[in-house]
Amino acid sequence: AMITEGTRINISKTNETEKKVYNKSKKEISTNKNLSIVDFNFKDIDRFTTFYKIAKELDKKLVINFKHACFLEKYHKDKKLKAPDSKDENILLLKPKRLTGTYIDEDYTDLYIKNRLNYPNIITAEDILKKPLGYMVVLNFYYFNNLVDLKPYKGTYIHSLSEPFNEEMEISYDRMMAWIEHFKMKFVQSHCSGHINGTDLKELIENVAPKVIFPIHTTHPGIFRSLSAQTRLVKEGKTYKL
Repeated sequence: AMITEGTRINISKTNETEKKVYNKSKKEISTNKNLSIVDFNFKDIDRFTTFYKIAKELDKKLVINFKHACFLEKYHKDKKLKAPDSKDENILLLKPKRLTGTYIDEDYTDLYIKNRLNYPNIITAEDILKKPLGYMVVLNFYYFNNLVDLKPYKGTYIHSLSEPFNEEMEISYDRMMAWIEHFKMKFVQSHCSGHINGTDLKELIENVAPKVIFPIHTTHPGIFRSLSAQTRLVKEGKTYKL
């Protein structure tokens, strides 16, 4: 049996590659004359590696938040991933403003921040403002209030995520664009999906040659019926025995 996601089973081969994300993002950031903001899913180690590489090659420090540091420290323990530690010389941690807005230790009650306040590579928005060209800040929409202090006027914002595909995402996307327009930032869409396309997925299934397929995470499960293996559509709450 084979259990497979089918997010893009209805999409044929595309020319999306991580290399294209790298090339486009590097070109935009290298020509930017102000602060560069990048947004991507930090759980995507390949995408992190892409922007980490760009930052190093452009002689910029990659600025992440304290939650990102938690992920990075886990990645670093897996030697196969070859990920840097959160105290890497090319990584800085952005200290957020809380309570008094004065960065005193008493302002921070979250353990994931408190346990890292002694790190040597902590930076504030005020520090970044002194030399904005020296940094690339990883900032997703839920932390956009930091833009008030970062003041990235006429900077570049790299959106390395999927475009909105439901109503909730569209609302957040419109709010995000309002922030970007307010700061007169250049918006750049630079992304490739991590989901296998339909053409390659069908080829993979044919090569594996399972007797039965259980498609999950797809809005087009019926397409799997055209393949040689038996397709069993999964129903929530039902038990399937092999």
